[in-house]
Amino acid sequence: MSNKNTKSRHKKDNGYPLPEGTVLFSRKKRMQPVPEVGMKYHCFDDGKKTFSRHYIIEVTEVLGHNAFKRKYPEIFKKYLQTTKEHEWLYSRSTDKFIITNPGENNELGVFVRTKDGGWFGIGDLFNCGEIDVTGKIWNYLVEHIDDFDLTQEDKERIVRENKIENEKP
Repeated sequence: MSNKNTKSRHKKDNGYPLPEGTVLFSRKKRMQPVPEVGMKYHCFDDGKKTFSRHYIIEVTEVLGHNAFKRKYPEIFKKYLQTTKEHEWLYSRSTDKFIITNPGENNELGVFVRTKDGGWFGIGDLFNCGEIDVTGKIWNYLVEHIDDFDLTQEDKERIVRENKIENEKP
């Protein structure tokens, strides 16, 4: 009952064509959304998901590849070098460059796509963290705050001081 006009790039193990549009595996399913200009996000230094490595960033620019290369040529060179040196972390190409200014330590922060679809900074010592675009990491930490050796007062302070109330510009 196969239609000879049906084209499919994929075949199952038994040789039968899969329906058009079938995706066997796609990293796009795990792609986090692009952070928005003017919005604040939780970020975790060096990708370590703890309260002590947490800071908040505000996105000031979202640039495409060519726009970023023209506006920040020296940082673009650093981006190329960083992605070569850390090929296990960064995607071979990024769809957007996320700019935070000031970033961590009041320096320009630049974040690019990771292999798993997230966002990670290309900084050397500072601005080398993971953006929690969806808020899942922060929410998980807050839900499990009792697992940390903190006083009740410290727990309440941490949650209160790190609450983000975004309003779209």
